[in-house]
Amino acid sequence: MDNLLVQLPALIGVTLGVIGTLATTMVTDAARWRRERFYDACLQYTRALRRYSQLIAGMTAGHRPGATTPPVDLDAGLARLTGEEIDRAVTDAWEELCLLADADTVDAARRMRVAAHRLEVFARAGDDAEFDLDGWDGQALLLRRARDDFYAAARSRMGVRRLSTSSSLIHRDGGSGSRRR
Repeated sequence: MDNLLVQLPALIGVTLGVIGTLATTMVTDAARWRRERFYDACLQYTRALRRYSQLIAGMTAGHRPGATTPPVDLDAGLARLTGEEIDRAVTDAWEELCLLADADTVDAARRMRVAAHRLEVFARAGDDAEFDLDGWDGQALLLRRARDDFYAAARSRMGVRRLSTSSSLIHRDGGSGSRRR
């Protein structure tokens, strides 16, 4: 009995250590899981919206001198826009993002989607209408800035510093007049 009383503090210490380690591991793993799910949701959303906006840019490439987007036939592009594939991809990504993201990230994602949708109006105008290049450039700039804002909100949520430049591959400052790097 004396041996048990002597060893009891050590047993209690080991037990508390195991419980503490398990609790810490559970909290850390849960935080890591949430962070990874959030990252995946952001990535899925930006990829879906990029495919959507690239299709629109391709449909209007023939109207935009110096466009770097490969042209997409208007009828084929309209069929893809009308089909469920792109809309479902964007909507599914949006739903997942709404479940995992904070309000700032969701608001920034919404602004990015609205800006991309406004570009669709230019693509749906067709070949018969006169293309408003200035209107396109202005709306494309809003989309790039909305994407930068989305990235900033997502990076902030993940504890990553903000980018000091535009996230655009072809525009240095995100401005409509900037040139390909």
